[in-house]
Amino acid sequence: MPGTLALQERYASLTDPIPELRAAVTAAREWADRVFVINGSARRTQASPGPFDERAVPFDEALFTALTGPDVARIRSTDQRLATELWATVGSAPDLADALASKPWQVSVDYHDAPTGVAWWVIRYAS
Repeated sequence: MPGTLALQERYASLTDPIPELRAAVTAAREWADRVFVINGSARRTQASPGPFDERAVPFDEALFTALTGPDVARIRSTDQRLATELWATVGSAPDLADALASKPWQVSVDYHDAPTGVAWWVIRYAS
């Protein structure tokens, strides 16, 4: 962690483009036992870091739905190839699915937005 350079302190600027995300990630350090970094796509709009791809928003919506279900099977079967094409970071999805498989979870979303054309979430799982 973090899964994006923009969250690293050395990349902070005078005008923070992602203050709410930075605050949610910083707060997660206080309550998180484990952190799994899964970011949505970075090709959602013409202003995204990557070139626009019409598959990006539907991919992000499906991934967010799986993460907040939580739907362990859908998390585990996240299309890694498509994620790579969409500039999404989902390499820890199988590990998250393993961690969630053992019992039911209550899910709360601390952050859900795409302020710079990149889908980011901070999701809390409590047993």
